[in-house]
Amino acid sequence: MPCCGKVWVTKVKPLDGQKKDEEEDTSLDDGPLTDRSCTDVLFLIILVLYLAGMVYVAYIGINKGDPYKMIYGVDSWGNICNRENKLIPGAPMSGRNMIGKVKKFYFDQTYFTSQINTGLPVLDESIYISTCVSGCPNDTLVDGSAIDEYRNTSGINLCRYDTLSYVSDNQICPTPPITKHVSVFNRCIPEVLVNLAGTMARSFTSVLSSVTVGGDISKKIVSDMKNTWKEILYLCAISVGVSITIVACFGFLAAIIIWFIVIAVVAFCLGATAYCWSSWYNLKMAYDSLAASQQTADRSEAVETWLIYACIASGITIIILLLLLMMFKRIALVVQLFKEAAKAIRCIPFLLLQPLWTLIILGGVLAGLAVIAAHIETSGIPVVNNSTGIVKYGMEDTMRYLRWYHIFGILWVSAFIVACQDMVIAGAIATWFFKRDKSQLGWPVLASIKRLIRYHLGSVAFGSFIIALVRLARLVLGYIQNKLRGKVGKVTDFLLKMLQCCLWCFEKFLAYLNRNAYIEIAIYGYSFCKGAQKAFLLIVANALRVAAINSIGDFVLFLGKLSTMAIVLVIGHEFLKHRDDINYMWAPITVAAAFGFAVSHCFLLVYEVAIDTIFLCFCEDCERNDGVTKPYYMSKDLMKYLNDSNKMIAKDEKTKTNRKEGIELENV
Repeated sequence: MPCCGKVWVTKVKPLDGQKKDEEEDTSLDDGPLTDRSCTDVLFLIILVLYLAGMVYVAYIGINKGDPYKMIYGVDSWGNICNRENKLIPGAPMSGRNMIGKVKKFYFDQTYFTSQINTGLPVLDESIYISTCVSGCPNDTLVDGSAIDEYRNTSGINLCRYDTLSYVSDNQICPTPPITKHVSVFNRCIPEVLVNLAGTMARSFTSVLSSVTVGGDISKKIVSDMKNTWKEILYLCAISVGVSITIVACFGFLAAIIIWFIVIAVVAFCLGATAYCWSSWYNLKMAYDSLAASQQTADRSEAVETWLIYACIASGITIIILLLLLMMFKRIALVVQLFKEAAKAIRCIPFLLLQPLWTLIILGGVLAGLAVIAAHIETSGIPVVNNSTGIVKYGMEDTMRYLRWYHIFGILWVSAFIVACQDMVIAGAIATWFFKRDKSQLGWPVLASIKRLIRYHLGSVAFGSFIIALVRLARLVLGYIQNKLRGKVGKVTDFLLKMLQCCLWCFEKFLAYLNRNAYIEIAIYGYSFCKGAQKAFLLIVANALRVAAINSIGDFVLFLGKLSTMAIVLVIGHEFLKHRDDINYMWAPITVAAAFGFAVSHCFLLVYEVAIDTIFLCFCEDCERNDGVTKPYYMSKDLMKYLNDSNKMIAKDEKTKTNRKEGIELENV
């Protein structure tokens, strides 16, 4: 059906079990209702006040913090590397000019391995002496004389600043031998650890034919990125083209992909079950054929294990087959929704630009908030150990509270921006669905943005606030888990992980409910609570359809994202496999592949929201109209599905009635 022209109307009955809402008798012929008012204004006011508070927090953080502490590090006496420092009372080694000394060097070379063993970030740096140096040791220094010679030749003093020759005291000079170090993020790390990481990288990238690891890993990666920036841009452009192509192909290939997935799942389940039973049967026959003396406990256990595997596989297969059988009639709806979403996007191509604006705004906002967060995290005040003169920066209690305030603000603002995108897409798709004359669509995206800003920013603030609360709870629980790691029993650890899992599931449920609430708000102009209530009732009334859409549909969309990333990886390998000037081929390819996955996610997110919106519009259409006195808004293809579904329902009811009458006659 073409996207322009009037919708085809046929006389069919509404779906069984669905009732018309008598209260809603307004027409949607021109798209979403225009007669609406501002909703959830209170939460919009709260959001504005909260943002004003974040501005105040940013002012305090910028005045008290210094990101150089994070970028270059701080030595054991409170001196910030690559800074001209002020004297700290009670710390005679502080107040030194560290301009040019951009590396942080630890006396104890086991610092990083200890951090790996105990889990990040739990080590107290105050017990590990460190200094600021202009460069990392580029050779092994076997004894004190070698350390002195290194200072004389390179001008780099590895001992305490007031010591000009080696002293056998691990609080003044590092204990030799000192192995060769390399710089990673301005921290001097023993090369042996970097080589270990390099070995892992070579194993991971052997397919990509990466070259030998060695030297300053961070500098080599930066050099690789500079040498391949053109190729990275080409790959990013390719990922955009591939994503758009996949979106366009979904409308034509959805049926093939979806039915292939269904058949593949059934075949895999049956094959796995058959393999388990076959393995058990062969082991059982072999065991029974053995003499009694050869029937060991291990062989008996193997037979029992495969019997358990076979029973579990059979149970899972039966459950999956039953679910597919229950959803079989709904799979046709999933296919049709993919086709309808493709039609809508072809009619409103500017929807594909929506993720771009969202990404730019979200990226800019998060970058600014991240800079403020860095200032807050580095806003500690110096605490001096009077006996050793060692300085440790500690965060004030006030700043600890402000840190959490800022974190919640980041969660709320990011969720708010994404929710605005969902509302805009839902409004535009709803306009397309309910517009009978689709040649008169106008500018649905701009109209949807206008409705959002004029009426529903409060509702979006309300919904995003709920999501932010759940995410904050997950962060707090993760913080508690990290603090209790290794200090509690396995039962407590298991309960914490289970609670984390429950919170994750709850967040996903709320995110899905919120999106559908935004769709109802975009159509009718409801408040958030009423929109969520209406959406929840529609989801419950169409639970099997929702299950089919979310299981099969989401998996198809995920395959689209993986396809984009795979294509970028293959093309990137072909681009770079003959480049001898690249140390780590995986670095630029990984960046391009990650960008490809993100771009594909953004484009397919439009598709996902479009499918959810069309589905809810379809349910609303069935609920409000009957196709006779009140014509449907849905397309010809959706009405064909509706008609076929009604025929199947009527046939099933007739069969049940005949069976019941037959039983009654037999009883007579």
